[in-house]
Parts: sequence; structure tokens; C-alpha cells
Amino acid sequence: MSKSSGSSRLAALTTGARPVSTKQYRHLLVSMAAMVALCAIFLAGLSIPAIGMAGMATTQGTKAFSQMPGEFEALPPSQQSIIEASDGTELARFYAEDRIVVPLEKMSPWIQKAAVAIEDRRFFDHGGIDVMGMSRALVNNFLGGDTEGASTLTQQYVKNTLIETALQKNDPLARAKAEEHSVSRKLREAKYAITLEKKMPKKKILEGYLNIAPFGPNVYGSEAASRHYFSKAGKDLTIGEAALLAGITQNPIGFNPLQHPEKAQDRRNQVLFTMLETKAINNEQYQKAKAQNVKDMLKPSNTPQGCGAAGNAAHFCAYVVHEIYQNNAFGKDIAERRNLLMRGGLRIRTTLDKRMQDAAAKAATDAVPVNDPSDARIALTSVRPGTGEILAMAQNTNFGSNTQKDPSATEQVFAADEAHGGGAGYQTGSSFKPMTLAAWYEAGYSPYAVVGGRTSYSASDWNIGDCDAAADGWEVHNNENTSPRATTVVQGTQRSLNTTYAGMASRLDLCNIKDVAKRVHAVPGDGSNPTFRPSDILGSGSVPPLNMANAFATFVNKGEYCKPIAISAVTTSAGKKLKVPQKSCKKALEKGPAEQTTWTLERTYNSYGSMGYASIGRPAIAKTGTTTGPSDAWIVGSTPDVSTSVWIGHAQGIAPLADVVVGGRYYDIMYGSTLPANTWQNYMRAAHEGIPVRGFDYNDIGTGVPQRQVEQPQRQQQQEAPAPQKSEPKKEEPAPKQSEEPSTTVTETTIIEER
Repeated sequence: MSKSSGSSRLAALTTGARPVSTKQYRHLLVSMAAMVALCAIFLAGLSIPAIGMAGMATTQGTKAFSQMPGEFEALPPSQQSIIEASDGTELARFYAEDRIVVPLEKMSPWIQKAAVAIEDRRFFDHGGIDVMGMSRALVNNFLGGDTEGASTLTQQYVKNTLIETALQKNDPLARAKAEEHSVSRKLREAKYAITLEKKMPKKKILEGYLNIAPFGPNVYGSEAASRHYFSKAGKDLTIGEAALLAGITQNPIGFNPLQHPEKAQDRRNQVLFTMLETKAINNEQYQKAKAQNVKDMLKPSNTPQGCGAAGNAAHFCAYVVHEIYQNNAFGKDIAERRNLLMRGGLRIRTTLDKRMQDAAAKAATDAVPVNDPSDARIALTSVRPGTGEILAMAQNTNFGSNTQKDPSATEQVFAADEAHGGGAGYQTGSSFKPMTLAAWYEAGYSPYAVVGGRTSYSASDWNIGDCDAAADGWEVHNNENTSPRATTVVQGTQRSLNTTYAGMASRLDLCNIKDVAKRVHAVPGDGSNPTFRPSDILGSGSVPPLNMANAFATFVNKGEYCKPIAISAVTTSAGKKLKVPQKSCKKALEKGPAEQTTWTLERTYNSYGSMGYASIGRPAIAKTGTTTGPSDAWIVGSTPDVSTSVWIGHAQGIAPLADVVVGGRYYDIMYGSTLPANTWQNYMRAAHEGIPVRGFDYNDIGTGVPQRQVEQPQRQQQQEAPAPQKSEPKKEEPAPKQSEEPSTTVTETTIIEER
């Protein structure tokens, strides 16, 4: 080749383009010659050889290419997971990639035609690769251009699938290999594409491509893109909308119509023109679609992910997520479980009753509004006796991190234990007394036994078996020096007298009381096992509200404890049902003591009604609680259908609920029988709408036979103790703090009564 002829050819090749060096020109000639050979091989029905270096023989290239693997690992594309209420109402979505996989028949025909026209107009004719397109891509690569030029739609599907698989497996090397700008990557994709087209119908490949392709920052697949940009289902896309979406995939950032509407419009028009060229649309359709301004077409909507989108059920949602992260059914470790939630397309049906949840949220925030000036917090939690299903879980905070505008916002789940996003819980006050009551009945004592009458106890007054318990001297009093006279157990429970319960506990083994609490799971939510002391019978220990609600559910369920469950069913995107925790119940108390405890607490609830609070117009059990300060105020109660706890206090540290305005109302002292009881009443009435009235089914309680001598005066009353008088509402006996009972000195417990 003469210098002049070479120069003329170089000039001809570079007319209107950048100058090409002699070295580039020589490489170009070699590549063109090689491509002719490749085309011949392809047309002969063989595979296309790789060009590892200029001048490789066709037969050698064919052999090298044939030895390339044709199979590749393809995991199903990531999809959104959805958490639902028990009735199927959507609560929240989770995703690493905003994608909704749909079959081709649920996609607009226009998005199918637009994608084929702009990405691969010969898609339905080739066998996975476009030889001339690859030729142009290789030539462009030798000239220093983009190697992405002429991949077929099948090759693009292969590439996106390889990237997606690498992301799901958290394999950065595989991802880099799938995204590298090289001829070898192109040839790998070509081999995979040829193999794929022999196994998968064209329409399935098109369906896969439209479900996996990127359509913007973290928006994948045409269905999610349709909802993101136009707030509509993909099947309803118009010609113009479909053309706009199809144009985005070449450059999801640069052609994002929300950020670059002018560039997106130019690209859309290019797509429309190719649709016209390929006769996918006619001229009238082309002109009409082209006349639309992109800015006027857009109706964007984001798909928020995470529990923040769950509204008043956000903290229940967080509980569910923590449950998934702990459950082996969702993976061998937390990383695998999180990956499944974010990518697995799960449909997670929960136990949440949406009607009850709405009622719980209203009752809670009516009582203590979000960001109330008092800085008080409230948690209201319900479970179903006999199953452990969590029905409602509400608190007066928004979900998320606190800000200056929303100082109370938190992701902490006040009702839950530490493993489910909560903590140890809160001091329970007298709402813990039923643990001693149940132990009393387990020991064979009567509800009519007369106990109490003492305020001073020494270490030798306490029975301690084989457990972590200890006792020293203890001074215990009732509110405002209320008489420490002896009363029946029923009377002492109705009036919540600390002296009555101190007398009961001194007749028992402290380890038995602690064991009852453990069996019904009225224990700290952080897994700790603190030393049990006499003051703990009055609720100086911490318990999460959910645990308290479930403990009372155990009483009305005749002593059968059912582990709380929040998830009822999980289905994968492929329709496979995953194994989830089912109803799990076991005997915590014998039937007799459980029924006696229920019987006594029902009479306590009736006494509340006679004083004008907590009555819900149907049989129930209940016990209020107020701690020293007071720092925490409670009520826990149950019907045969719903068991509910209400706690009001401060999430961080201890602050008094005295001389305080909460929810616009002043409280000199907030007792469990005031705002918590009113909240419980309002909620339980709403929660039971439409539920038939049921009473408790228990046998005749009788008088019982004491197994050991009770405190003086020793006498058995043969009739139920009278209810407190309406004219004199009783006050809650707050629990002392554990710190108020030093291990080496006699201490005095300061009390305020229930009201």
C-alpha cells in the first residue's frame, strides 16, 4: 500500500471525525479483516471467535470462543418486599432496588415496541447477537470510542442479570467483571446470549429485560419506572410515556426526566422516530406523541421504603423487621436475612389488626400527643389471649431520628424487648402484684385469707429458696399512712395495699414469686436476671409493656402462655411459603391458680368500674400500677379476646409524673388509675366493637386451704370482701425503686396510693 493511497483512505475514513493515527489505521484494517472472517463463521452457523490479539486465526478464535462457558448464574431479580396487616392492607415496602416484576402481558405493548425499536430493532430476527452491530462496536473500540455501541437486547439482559446476581451475592469482583469496558466482556456476553436464545423464548427475554433494566437512580424495571415517573401502572402507559421510559435505559442518570427534562425529551423524540421507522407507530401517532412536553407528562411519585412509611404502625413494623432478622427461616445469619428482606420480593402477612391499630394510635395520641410539652411517652399494646398474636402496638412518637422540629421521633419500640427494638422495659408498680397473687394461689392459699397488718420486716421474715434472691430489713407503708390493718387478699388487691402484699410474700418463697414472673414472661426485656428482693413484689423491676400484656393474657388463658407472634405468613416472589413461627403455647400456671388469679383481678376491675374508671361494659380483669415519684403509670387488663397494657412515663431516665400538664390536662400526681386507665378504657371499648361479649369460664373458687399459717389476725372470711366505696376512690401504691432497698440496712418504702 503506497503512502499516498493509505493517506487518502485515512482521509476518507476520518472525514468529519477526529484524526486517526497510522497505528490506529493499521489496527482498524486488521480488525476489519478479522471481522469479515467472524461474519463468515457466524453465517456458516458457528460461534463468533474472540479476538484476543490482531491476526488470530479464525479456526483458533473459533476454538477459543467455543471453550468459553455458555451458562451463567442468573438469580431472580431483586424485588420489593411488602409488610401487610392481617387483612392485607399494605404497611411498608423494603427494597435495595425499586423494582416490581410483572409478566409481559401486564406491560403496555408500547413499552415493548419502544424498547425493541430503540435498543434492538432486529431483536426478533437474530439469534442473540447482531454481527454488524458487533463489528461497529469493535471498530469503535479500536478508535478509542465506547464499546457499548451495538449490544443486542439479549446481551443487555445478560449484562444486567450478571450485575444483579453480583449485587445479590455481594460480590464486587463479579460486578466489576460484568461492568468492565472490554472486548472480552462483549464476547462473554455474546456467548451467553447465543446460549440463552436457544433456551428462552424471545418474549421471555424481552420480559426479563424490561423487568431488570435501570430506569433511573435506584429505579429498575418498567413497572416501577411507570409508577415513579407517571404514578400509574405499567399496563396503562401511552406511546409518549413508553418512549420516554425506553430512552432512559441508555443513560439512566443523563436521561432522567426529573433532572434533565430537555435531554430526556430529545431522547424520547429519538425513540419515537425509531418507532416510526420500524412501523411500530404511524405518523399521526408520532406527531401527537412528539408534541407533548416532557415536563407536562410527568406526575412523579416516590415509593418510600422502610417502616417510616407505615404510619401509625411504624413501630410495629420495626418489631416485625427485628423478628425477621432473628429468625433462621429467613437465612443463616443477619446479613442473609436482611438481603432476603431487601431483595426477595417477600409478601409478609402480619397479625396486626388494622382497625385495632387505628384505635390504639388514636387513644395513645389523644392521651399524650406527639411532642407533648411534658415530654411524656405512652405505649399501648394488645395481644390475643390463646394465640399470642400481637393485635396493636402504638406509641406517641413518629418513626425516625429526632430533629429540632420533631424532638421525640425515635426508632425505639417502647413496647418491645431489646431483641425487637425496645429495651429492658419500665418499672411496673402494682401492675406486677398479680405475680405474687398467682404464687399465693399456687401455694394453696385462699382469696379470703387475712394478711398484712405489719410495716416492718427483717431479713429472717423472708423465705428464699434456690434462686438469685436476697432480703434485708424492709419498712413498707401504704399511702398517706393508710392503716396497715390486715385485710383479705381480695380487699388488698382491690385497694392495692402494699402491706397486704408484703404479708402475702412473707408467707411464700421469694423464688416462687420470681419463678411465676419468669413463667409468664413478666421479666426484663434485656435478658438480665437481677437479684429478686422483697421490694420487687411491688413492681420495682422493669418489664416491657408487651410482656405485661401477654402475662395477663396468660392468666385469662387458664395458665397457658403463648409466645408473642407478629408474622402469620410469608410468601416469596415465586409463590413459595416460608416457615414462620406458629402459635407456640405451653403451660405456665396450673389451671386452678390461673383461674383464681383471673377471678380476683376481675373483682379488682369491677371495683374500678364502681369508682368510675376503666369500665368497658363487659367482663375484664385489670390492675393499675404507679411507681415511686411517680415515674411510671400503668394499667394492664384483659378480656377473653384482647389483653392490653398502657404505660406512660419517660423513655430515657426517670422524671416525675407529678405537678405536670399532659395532653393539656393538669395532674398533681399521675396514677395508673387516671390517664392510663382512661386511655385503656377508650381503646378497649373501640377494640371490642363487633366482638360478642364473653365472660370468663372458671370453676367455683371456694375458700382454699392455707398451707401455712397466715399473719395475725388469723381468720377466714366466708364471703367476698366488699368493694371499695364510690365516694372514696383508692390510690395506687407505687413501687419503690430497687435502689431504695440497700443490701445492708433497714429501709423504709415511701408510698402513694391508687386513685
